[in-house]
Amino acid sequence: MNLRQFEVSDAERSLSGEDLAEGYLSQMRHMRVQGMSWSAEVDGRIVASAGLVPLWKGVAEAWMISSDDVGRHQIKVARQIRTMFDDVMWQRGIYRAQANIHHKFEKAIRLAEWLGFEQEGLMRRFGVEGADYYRYARVLDGD
Repeated sequence: MNLRQFEVSDAERSLSGEDLAEGYLSQMRHMRVQGMSWSAEVDGRIVASAGLVPLWKGVAEAWMISSDDVGRHQIKVARQIRTMFDDVMWQRGIYRAQANIHHKFEKAIRLAEWLGFEQEGLMRRFGVEGADYYRYARVLDGD
């Protein structure tokens, strides 16, 4: 697996059909933050992209997209994401990373919890498609 800086075209290469909901790809250009967003490539195919987008000092929005090809590589991808999030949060002084996860996306919920995120609540009709999403956050102790 090769890790590299995320490019907006990576999202177009990994998503299709309903995943390309109107408005979603337009948000991808804001998710490309130098040194804080990456894509995992296997055999020339993007299997996942993830990153953190600073909102203000100490707080960032976490995101991830994956292709149908991620299945065979999901453990390796999950470990890489955890390492990258840990490193960036420490290096950039981020004490809170938050994410929005579709309420029916069980795999993403399990991944977020494995990464140390905790559910904070349900955001009704939040998504671009009008679906409910959970707000998850990983908050580091101030010690």
